[in-house]
Amino acid sequence: MELPEPIEYVEFLAPYPAETQLLARGLRNRLVELLPPCIETVWDATNAVGVAYGFTEKNRDHFVHLPVYTKYLNIGFSDGASLDDPDGLLKGNGARIRHIRLNHVEDLETPAILDLIRQAVGMARFNNANVEARTIVRVMEGPKRRPRS
Repeated sequence: MELPEPIEYVEFLAPYPAETQLLARGLRNRLVELLPPCIETVWDATNAVGVAYGFTEKNRDHFVHLPVYTKYLNIGFSDGASLDDPDGLLKGNGARIRHIRLNHVEDLETPAILDLIRQAVGMARFNNANVEARTIVRVMEGPKRRPRS
């Protein structure tokens, strides 16, 4: 999919260390290249900045997300507990969501991670919908917990 980087995403990342900003932007750009046309949600939440992808604008329909932390990102799978993960990469013990810590853009090139992304797309709600790729921005009200410089 082709989707320009939202200026809001760059702005929301400003409090993070420069290395983390580069990692976040690189991972987001590579993930966008890997995904079919879908809807990107850029969020500025209380505890993190991130992007999430789904075939509708509803949060419950997101199938993959990239939350940003001070020194790394996770790739999260909304239905990760249902994915076939023979390499045991997925972490988490909740009912649905699983994640993998990413430290380098090249981590997304790992065949096992690419397969998990393909599975997540295939299992996503409305994955056969004809969706125009676009970005929406959501900002949560209230104080934000961000890295201190």
